[in-house]
Amino acid sequence: MHQTNWPPDVSDDEIRRMGPPENEIPVALQRNVVMARTDDVGLALLGLRVHSTGVLFDLIVRVRPSSSLVRGRGLGELTWEYGPGGARFLVGVELADGRRASSVPGVGSEDVSFDLVAGSSADLTIDQSWWLHPLPPEGSLHLVVRCPDLGIPETVTEVDATAIRQAAGRVVELWPWERPGWEEPEAAAPADLPGDSWFARR
Repeated sequence: MHQTNWPPDVSDDEIRRMGPPENEIPVALQRNVVMARTDDVGLALLGLRVHSTGVLFDLIVRVRPSSSLVRGRGLGELTWEYGPGGARFLVGVELADGRRASSVPGVGSEDVSFDLVAGSSADLTIDQSWWLHPLPPEGSLHLVVRCPDLGIPETVTEVDATAIRQAAGRVVELWPWERPGWEEPEAAAPADLPGDSWFARR
């Protein structure tokens, strides 16, 4: 998730590529589209929010209550369970110039970031915001998703990156960007336990 308290050894450029600028009002682009749908699952792109340094994609997943896909575990657990045989909810982008980035660590172009910066999940729902940096070049941008355990095959949705570039010119800057402040985290206070407590033993 987007962090607002960065240590001194993280550069300004690193901070700015990891999440949307907090000194801007973005431009919302309506791009509501059902990306994948089965009898039990729906996955949709709800829209985009364009900043001067990148764009947020808002995705949702919905599962039918009677579905057996998530029986015994929540949808969030299912889609983020890693390891051999574990399910994955994979998301990625490909820019018009061929550069790529995805939720798979270590895969993609070094100068493109694609990160989950906000999200929530319940037994039958997922809501996520994915941040792409930098702004994509004009042309077609491809948003790719895949989650076999939800019956979602590899699916590509085309987004007009030219419209994104044009919208970036209408972003409202509230004030010049400032680096968030840094304070050393305070040490946690020791637990207030009676001396004869099991938890007080060293």
